[in-house]
Amino acid sequence: MSAQESHTDTHTGNCLCGGVNFTVQGPPNTVYCCYCKDCSLGAGGPCQITASYFSSEFTLHDPDGLVARYEITTGTASGKPKDKYFCRRCGCTLFTIPFTAGAKEIVVRPALMTQRLTYILGIVLTGDGRLHIFKPSIECFTERRPGYFSACEGAIQYQS
Repeated sequence: MSAQESHTDTHTGNCLCGGVNFTVQGPPNTVYCCYCKDCSLGAGGPCQITASYFSSEFTLHDPDGLVARYEITTGTASGKPKDKYFCRRCGCTLFTIPFTAGAKEIVVRPALMTQRLTYILGIVLTGDGRLHIFKPSIECFTERRPGYFSACEGAIQYQS
């Protein structure tokens, strides 16, 4: 894939019930694999993989007004609040707006992309190979990573 193609690709994600979807343009700014308490709770597992985009590269499609907001005001790793947006019908978290980025970035979950994703040790594989852009480049709070998880190859590691 050429650099030009990766900047013009559009990726579409949706909630579990399909009532809400979103599109992002081009490759993400950064892909994180985070083991902090908030991400673990939000993902229902030891970590959460997220991709950040500038707000201008994100478009929300919510024809039935299903998106709701939950503000996390205290206890975040950054010490700053963040807004989580989810579908009222199915409860699926769609995206987060961290106030550390001044609301200029939106963080999406690559697992919501409608193309089929398969995660193998932090590498995203797809039939057409386009979603390799969602391989984590940064791992956060690795001191909380379970011993049965391997580090994402090539990712910058932050203990806390």
